[in-house]
Amino acid sequence: MQLLQASDAARLAGLTMHQLREWCARRTLLAPDVPGAGRGRHALYSWQSVLALRLLLELQDRFGVEVGAWKDAIKEVRQHLQGRSFPALWSTAVVFPDCAHARLIDERSVPIEGLLVLPLAPHLQALANSFTFPVEPPQRQLFPAVGIRQ
Repeated sequence: MQLLQASDAARLAGLTMHQLREWCARRTLLAPDVPGAGRGRHALYSWQSVLALRLLLELQDRFGVEVGAWKDAIKEVRQHLQGRSFPALWSTAVVFPDCAHARLIDERSVPIEGLLVLPLAPHLQALANSFTFPVEPPQRQLFPAVGIRQ
């Protein structure tokens, strides 16, 4: 699993470094996957944590929620994302029945009225556009082509 340094995690989540420190270190809304340890050892974040931070930012920006009140729901989102593959989440949405709980549903299913539903696809697209995947060198021929005569 590729982990991201705090500066990359903040950029991908759409947060400033100050917001990331405030949300993850001071208020512990979502702890880093690998905590920093002193000078020179920065906190590291997985793509699941960055995705959860993006959802928290959307809740704050679109709905004006107090992020501290959604701490339990965002931790629950992070737990649901653990062990899931990135491509498997494209048709998924997060449902928040209240500010303490969250669950993943198929985006095509009809949600119950009155629930807050955030589709994951826009956030996954933003992450996918930012990730750099290693390019495999083209496979070399093991044996040179040999002509066959009859």
